[in-house]
Amino acid sequence: MIPKIIHYCWLSSDPIPQKLRDCMGSWKKKLPDYEFMLWDLNRFDIHSSMWVNEAYEAKKYAFAADYIRLYAVYNYGGIYMDMDVEVVRSFDELLTSSYILGLETKKGVEAGIFGAEKNNPFIGKCMDYYKIRNFVSENGKFDLRTLPNIMYEILIDNYEIANRTSIKIEEDAHKMQLFSPDYLTAKSCLTGELMITENTYTIHHFAGSWISKSQKMKGKIYRFISSYRLLNYIYQRTYKKLKR
Repeated sequence: MIPKIIHYCWLSSDPIPQKLRDCMGSWKKKLPDYEFMLWDLNRFDIHSSMWVNEAYEAKKYAFAADYIRLYAVYNYGGIYMDMDVEVVRSFDELLTSSYILGLETKKGVEAGIFGAEKNNPFIGKCMDYYKIRNFVSENGKFDLRTLPNIMYEILIDNYEIANRTSIKIEEDAHKMQLFSPDYLTAKSCLTGELMITENTYTIHHFAGSWISKSQKMKGKIYRFISSYRLLNYIYQRTYKKLKR
């Protein structure tokens, strides 16, 4: 059973932005009897991991947090959440499983919220990825592969993946069942469109502290083009009706 522990990480010396505090306000409201563990420089020794140390020194805090979140869940059990995740309802009915995983996209695991029992084998495999790698390569380039894609690759290399359609599941050491995006993500990271359904537990708002300015601009352009196409479609339909 997954313990009632919520892990979250903040490595920057900057104050926590209000929009993140607003999301975190939903945690204590919906999860009043859970323990909250902040992973910062006082709790985690960044020198214990080459990856974390190099990412931290480069001020790529989100990439340093990728390993720390895995470490926290593996060693303590519980649920990790990014601070831009809004809780819609309690996780209590999910805790009877040995893990909680969902898809963010068709080929990306939702790494902003996931949970597991202590010493979960899959989480351990994800940690192993970072143990044998440096964040900064010999030529000075950063390893900017995101955790959602890394988790997905580890899944397809080691497990049969299935769609999780019910709260209670039959555990299988060779099979991992993942919730569809509306359960844990419930929002498009590209368009910002909400995907809330009766299944939704959390909404990941993608504050995107790790996203570059160019990537954020691409998202804005995509949203603009999508809006333009919709408006153009409406205009063409209206114009044709007026011509009749």
